Amino acid sequence: MIVDAHVALDSERYPVEQALSVLSAANAGSAVVFAHPRSADLEQQNAYVLNMAREHDLWPFYYIGGNPYTDTRPDDLITPVNLGDYAGIRWHRWVGSGIDRQGLLDRDELEWAVSLMESPECEALTSAAALYNLPVMFEESLSVTLEFVLRFPSLDIIIPHLGARSGGEANVLRELWDTPNVYFETSLAQLDEITLARVGSQRIFFGSGYPEGDPGTELDKIDRLPIAEEVKEGIYGDNIAALLAEHG
Repeated sequence: MIVDAHVALDSERYPVEQALSVLSAANAGSAVVFAHPRSADLEQQNAYVLNMAREHDLWPFYYIGGNPYTDTRPDDLITPVNLGDYAGIRWHRWVGSGIDRQGLLDRDELEWAVSLMESPECEALTSAAALYNLPVMFEESLSVTLEFVLRFPSLDIIIPHLGARSGGEANVLRELWDTPNVYFETSLAQLDEITLARVGSQRIFFGSGYPEGDPGTELDKIDRLPIAEEVKEGIYGDNIAALLAEHG
């Protein structure tokens, strides 16, 4: 079964019915879903995502972070009381507001990230993630991403876009290719045989990046690779389904 590991929803602009129609056209049978970062009310959208996931048999991830397009975020990092109802956490630019394509170090940003990761609020969140066995789809700058991976080795961490927006694909893969609890999602990025050989296909998940990306187009990138069909099947959905089943 094809499982899209990166689908953003918004009840007003990108409702689940619209997403399911696009996914169905690409023969995708399920998806990881979370609130779109441009949503006006992220808490309201987190509730919407959970309800729609239950109704349509999807995998809901709880969105934590800011709106990187307006450089706004909640005042406090709060662990929701119903976090265990979700299948994972989508951490999206709580610290940094811009896309990191080069991996340049911002010391002030990293110092803020370290203080956040050492705070009781972050300890509560990561402890809850470990308790409920939830993977974390984590997107920040390269230095912040590496700090998070280093500090929380017990968590399974998914890097979206093969790291293209978390420091650049080459930089992220060079740093994390041999870290077994780190996985990579393919949306809006370039997947090639070298990456597969280095990381291992079992740690690669297909994602479309919907609504910015198109599932059919993103699937074609994988389908064109000269690799065995069973390897493609793993990337298309078996790998992410296996990880989420472990966390079920």
